[in-house]
Amino acid sequence: MAELTEFQVDLIDAYIKENGVAQSELQEDLLDHLCTSVEGQIQQGKSFEEAFHYTLNLFGPGGLKQVQTETFELLTEMNATMKKVTFGFGLTSTFLLLAGTIFKLMHWPGANIMFMLGAVILALIYLPLILRHKLKESPSNETLLHVSGFIGLALTTVGSLFKIMHWPGAAVMLMLGMGTLAFLYVPIYFFKKYKTSANKPITLSSSLVAMTCLILVFALTRVNNSSQYDEGITLIDEQLRTSTKLASNNSELYELLEGNVQAEMIKTQAEQTIAHLESVKASIVATVDQLSDEQARTTSLAHVKNKSDFKTPTLLMFESDGNEPANINLLLAQLESFETSITGVYDDKLRKQITATFPFDTDETFNVDGEQWNWGKYSFYNVPVIGVISNISKLESEVRQSENQALIYLISRPEALDPPS
Repeated sequence: MAELTEFQVDLIDAYIKENGVAQSELQEDLLDHLCTSVEGQIQQGKSFEEAFHYTLNLFGPGGLKQVQTETFELLTEMNATMKKVTFGFGLTSTFLLLAGTIFKLMHWPGANIMFMLGAVILALIYLPLILRHKLKESPSNETLLHVSGFIGLALTTVGSLFKIMHWPGAAVMLMLGMGTLAFLYVPIYFFKKYKTSANKPITLSSSLVAMTCLILVFALTRVNNSSQYDEGITLIDEQLRTSTKLASNNSELYELLEGNVQAEMIKTQAEQTIAHLESVKASIVATVDQLSDEQARTTSLAHVKNKSDFKTPTLLMFESDGNEPANINLLLAQLESFETSITGVYDDKLRKQITATFPFDTDETFNVDGEQWNWGKYSFYNVPVIGVISNISKLESEVRQSENQALIYLISRPEALDPPS
């Protein structure tokens, strides 16, 4: 096939530019198309001039300018459609995020689903479409500005979703996202505004105010539980442990009930339940802080390093096999056995009332965003170490209190103090 000389290619290129084709991409496409067509005509025996004029006549009376006009009309229509689609995604994500926030505050079902859908649409569809549009229409020296803005907003959005859903990694994503916005996007944005602004002092003042506000929001955002909150929960746990120790001093009551079968059964059940709860705490603390079982049992909650770990307690309690002491099914079985034994001590008149007012009810269910959660999942699923340990300490205190109450009831019965020989 005949090939055009460099001079002939330059002639065709100059003709395209002189005849109203301004868009560079369209110029390149037309040059490639014209050169291919002219080479084909030359191959059939035409001269360069004849082949070139023949090819131009194929474009109709409007010539190359008509091609550009039709191209612009098509691109304008496509851009308008794309803007409508982008706006639709943006509006949908905003509505879902706003509705999810309201539902979350009002504790209505469906909040998590709406917030998740809104965040996914915003981070994975709307923001990429905006980035594509900005990169296409902006000069190349603004690429870093738009990419940093996209990364910062996407990470902040996903981090907020993870924070609300209590998923691990939220703190890292929020710090990276807000850090990118505060220390990369905002400085670049206002530097460019400052260079192109007619009133530089006002632009500089606005930049400083915006930077200060964003840094304050970044500093005040709680990407982890506050130290005051941790200290409060730790103090409550210590008080519960102290209460458990005091309530466990039932030796005098057991002496009064010496030889009583029910009292011996209460003691056995209480000790087994307390031992099991201590094993659960030790297993979790040993795993999160990489300690031995003996070290974990003597480590108070105040000295646990990874108090905010959500993932490890959930994995140990809900995804482990039956050999793991922290397995939720083993824990529920032990608590149910203790409850059955304690309530069985009381006579028929009191048993129903005692059962209704028992400190914990493992059969209770809770509505969480339209989903029914059992007592175990509601109390321990996706709960950080500090919350799990405190809940278990609370259970230990309640076990001792129930034990103490049952012993006092037995003592109040005359036949209990005078068992058959």
